[in-house]
Amino acid sequence: MSALEAVVNAWMELERPRIRHISQSIRGEHILLSFVYEEARELEQRVSAQAQITSALPRFFDDEYNEERPTNPRIPATPPPMPMH
Repeated sequence: MSALEAVVNAWMELERPRIRHISQSIRGEHILLSFVYEEARELEQRVSAQAQITSALPRFFDDEYNEERPTNPRIPATPPPMPMH
């Protein structure tokens, strides 16, 4: 058991995964460990790539959204209520 713990700890220190879920099962004399994880390096690369993509795109929308009223007086500001059946 201590050998398995040492191997897992060494892997975690070396790779620094972002662990999302761990499952442990015992089958007779065997221990099964399952990890669902993200590799920190891949996560950092994705964030960096996404930042480069978004900074390369032109900005189309303003941060501040001013709610506009209808310019045509026949268009109501709010839709009419829906009838209940």
